Amino acid sequence: MKGQVSTELLVIVALVLLIFIPLLVLVYLKTAEANQQIASYQAELTVTRLASLANSVGSLGTNTSVVTDVYIPANTEYLATNQSGRGGEIVLKINTPQGTQEPSDILKYPVSNPGIVVEATGTGGWVKIRITSVYEGNEAHVKIEKVA
Repeated sequence: MKGQVSTELLVIVALVLLIFIPLLVLVYLKTAEANQQIASYQAELTVTRLASLANSVGSLGTNTSVVTDVYIPANTEYLATNQSGRGGEIVLKINTPQGTQEPSDILKYPVSNPGIVVEATGTGGWVKIRITSVYEGNEAHVKIEKVA
């Protein structure tokens, strides 16, 4: 009789494991997908925040400066500024399992120091960025740089 109870208990435990192990794998895969989606949202938020602050600083006049903390998501290749027409552009290039994404935003003011602001990072983290309004060639420019 004891052998029958042990066998039944073993069968029940095996059935429970048979159900829960695939569920745990599914939850793990969905969590990784959700983390990548969060990283994409963080990248868009970073670019939008920097563009908004740069436009505000440019509107406030010469020698206005703001220092802000922004979160750079994991697997970021770079955060860069470019010239774009009469204004500028902020681009953050991030690698995801779905491919490379480049959220960007347009600035109303030209960038006085176009180029890479933040280098590649595999782990992500917080970075201090200084945005300054400067007057060059009879027009307002913004200078965006990483604070050491």
